[in-house]
Amino acid sequence: MDKSKIILLILLSILALLCVGCIENSTISAKTTINAESVEDYDISTANNAFAFDMYSMIKNEDENVFFSPYSIFTAMAICYDGAEGSTKEQMSNVFYYPLSKPVLEGSSKEMIGIINSGSEYYSLETANALWVRNSYPLNEQFVSNSKTYYGGKVTNVDFRNEPEKSKDIINEWVASKTNDKIKDLISDDMIEPDSTVMIITNAVYFKGKWLNEFDVGNTQKEPFYNSSSNKEETLVDMMYTEEYFSYGESEDAKIIELPYKGNDLSMYIVLPNENNIADFESRFTHSEYGKLKSTLESSNDVRIWLPKFTFTTNSELVDPLKNMGIIDAFDRENADFSGIFDIQRVPPGYVLKIDEVVHQAFIDVNEEGTEATAATAIEATDDAPMPGQIMEFKADHPFMFFIEDQRTGCILFMGKVEDPEYEKMS
Repeated sequence: MDKSKIILLILLSILALLCVGCIENSTISAKTTINAESVEDYDISTANNAFAFDMYSMIKNEDENVFFSPYSIFTAMAICYDGAEGSTKEQMSNVFYYPLSKPVLEGSSKEMIGIINSGSEYYSLETANALWVRNSYPLNEQFVSNSKTYYGGKVTNVDFRNEPEKSKDIINEWVASKTNDKIKDLISDDMIEPDSTVMIITNAVYFKGKWLNEFDVGNTQKEPFYNSSSNKEETLVDMMYTEEYFSYGESEDAKIIELPYKGNDLSMYIVLPNENNIADFESRFTHSEYGKLKSTLESSNDVRIWLPKFTFTTNSELVDPLKNMGIIDAFDRENADFSGIFDIQRVPPGYVLKIDEVVHQAFIDVNEEGTEATAATAIEATDDAPMPGQIMEFKADHPFMFFIEDQRTGCILFMGKVEDPEYEKMS
């Protein structure tokens, strides 16, 4: 029996350069979104954000930085979902909160991509999809059409069988061009298997922006940062400082602040636990709790903020996390059903196409001039907001979580945790 595989590559580059300006809390909304019968009924941002917290719970590591793009993963897998059937489709729907109606997801995805790629004079934000397909592979024409129409996924034929090295170089060049050369050589020498690789799907998200209120470089000083590990001494880091009017909120467990970017379409939300207990905090900080904390935000608070500069790269293999979340058949040699991707009439009986790898790379750089961000919807108001006129203090000198959101859609584009902010400027 012929066995073929898809390699799914999810790429991400998030920049702010000096040179340029858990599942339990998601299932209620999931039932509604999965059964949506129209684009108007489907809240793609809520689905994406619920998935974001589910994935975070799977990939977080104690004493390590975390950074990924739920939107990038959500969108890349949506292309595969377009060709999924049977239990494979059902499992992907349950994990990603995709609607059972594929046309609903297609239309919603097209709208989202259109907003993200709408352009701005204040920042750069772009997402791109591409499908790299083995020469003469019998793709389903409808799958090709949907990929182009709804996801902007250009299909390019490459010779995986006879020229794997050249194929690797072609894809890596595309990756570099879409991520400002921050992600190179993503395709390793042994990733392409000439006898079985038939398709590589790539998704890239790139953002570069400046803070609406930039930090004064002259105020940055070496100050201590206390990470979670009790057997480590305090670390001296480059700590930025400013006093400005920000949206600020707090609960019994944490503080939250919104740092908008120029253009006001994107913001970074920083969630700082009151105690240095990030492992305990993140284990119970769900999608619902995030919404509640955001509902305490009040604008125009005078806030003194200390925030470390940080930059790091993460590399993740997501097959095991996705399996643990409930996607089993898509990776299974016997049960995968992506019959909507290929032309059934042109493959031998018993032909199977499965996903083999899901690779995610991410890069972030936060400094005095910028980074990236965006806001989502508030859930409920509380009485924990500060009184007007107070000067609030937000000192991120211990591990914290952060979110970059698109204010126009309410979609969490990027999500992470800073455990070790030691800053090393990237070229």
